[in-house]
Amino acid sequence: MQGLTPYNLKIVSEVLGGKSYPLGLLELLDENPLVVDLGANIGSFSVVCRTLRPDTRIVAVEPDPNNFQALRSNVHPANAELHQAALTDHDGEIQLYLGDEDAVTNSVFSGNMASGRRSVNVKCRDAATFLDEIFARHGRIALLKSDTEGGEWHLLRVPARLIADIPVIFIEYHSSSFLEQLLGRMLSSHVIYSGSIRFPHRGEMAFLRKDLLSAKQATFEIRPRET
Repeated sequence: MQGLTPYNLKIVSEVLGGKSYPLGLLELLDENPLVVDLGANIGSFSVVCRTLRPDTRIVAVEPDPNNFQALRSNVHPANAELHQAALTDHDGEIQLYLGDEDAVTNSVFSGNMASGRRSVNVKCRDAATFLDEIFARHGRIALLKSDTEGGEWHLLRVPARLIADIPVIFIEYHSSSFLEQLLGRMLSSHVIYSGSIRFPHRGEMAFLRKDLLSAKQATFEIRPRET
């Protein structure tokens, strides 16, 4: 793959190896599924989706100029729709704070990993508007993956009707406060299929729409007896 660095090699290998997200859920998707890869970095998630499901349609979004060039090499634009932008709460431009160790930690928010010592102006899109446009142009999103180093906060503004219709959602989160709000929205339409807590404010969650949960898996739910 183009764009690999020593720092992000471990992260990319975890994505490709299925450690970050349960890639087996791709088998539950209908033919020609639309995968929207937010925070695509150099394209590892898009590549593994296309490898496991060659019929996958890809929309990948990545704001960093260098990462985007690697993304174009790894996920050919002829077979995917690629957007060089950050998803935020408005259309226009925004500062992208560059990660202190590697571009894999770039963020529209300054913090411990992207301290704000270096930044670059990038195009930004309103998250709700952007996903509505994708739906209008391509139809239902089958899988939404978000790894945007804090940018996931802007997904809370996406209409509930759109989120509830997505069969599989993978999100890396960077705030326990965000997770609390996310779960309040998600659990009416989805179940938590799997999750990994890296440390108190960071982890990955995989959500599966309730109607796709197998009857066998549903039998493992334990409820107290009604009195």
